[in-house]
Amino acid sequence: MVKLFDGREVEAGSLYQFSNRCLMDSYTKALLEDRDADAEEFLNSILSRFEYDSCQKAGESKDELFARQFSDFVNGQMRKPKDVAEKMAKDHRYLQSEMFKVCLEYITILAENADKGYYDGRNKWACETAKKMVSNLK
Repeated sequence: MVKLFDGREVEAGSLYQFSNRCLMDSYTKALLEDRDADAEEFLNSILSRFEYDSCQKAGESKDELFARQFSDFVNGQMRKPKDVAEKMAKDHRYLQSEMFKVCLEYITILAENADKGYYDGRNKWACETAKKMVSNLK
């Protein structure tokens, strides 16, 4: 058992369910209270989360790492796609062009998936819309 910053005691193996902020606050408080074993558990949890989220896995390219991180972001962290797009549109002008190239390639691949029937009900709209977009661009 470890004690969180707010006084709750939880199993060390269940720290995955708490936010980074909670883990950092708990780590800091454990250090201040000389609870070295708790501090070590919090630090290990923080580092393993960082390693999973931010580090390349064996054989994984930087492109694959970004795709995984972007997927994780879209799957639960993103609030509004429009807000993300607006932030991207304020980036450096050259980088906007590079990001647009990625978007166009993604749309093209989804359109090809529509042609091949490589979709189901969860991404049907995206693939069929991409196919219409690519057809209109030609």
